[in-house]
Amino acid sequence: MTDMTSEQLTQLIQNILEIRIRPVLQTHGGDIAFKEFKDGILWVELQGACNGCPGALNTLKGNVEHFMKLIVPEIKEVKDIHLEALQQSVEDES
Repeated sequence: MTDMTSEQLTQLIQNILEIRIRPVLQTHGGDIAFKEFKDGILWVELQGACNGCPGALNTLKGNVEHFMKLIVPEIKEVKDIHLEALQQSVEDES
């Protein structure tokens, strides 16, 4: 997949999220939105029941990240904008 342009890679990621990931999350009242792919990090926003769910990090890392990395090796990590901001806030308070 390294022959793909940045735009093609981004489109592939968005298509996988739309076709393979979103339907699974939606069956549980959740959702996911693509935000950005930069420097090997896929930024997403967990929505619906996933936003604020105690299992959100497990869903993100154990399911979404694992699956996306298998299909798109250029992805090194998947991060949620809300979880990352929350983690940064906790670290700042320490």
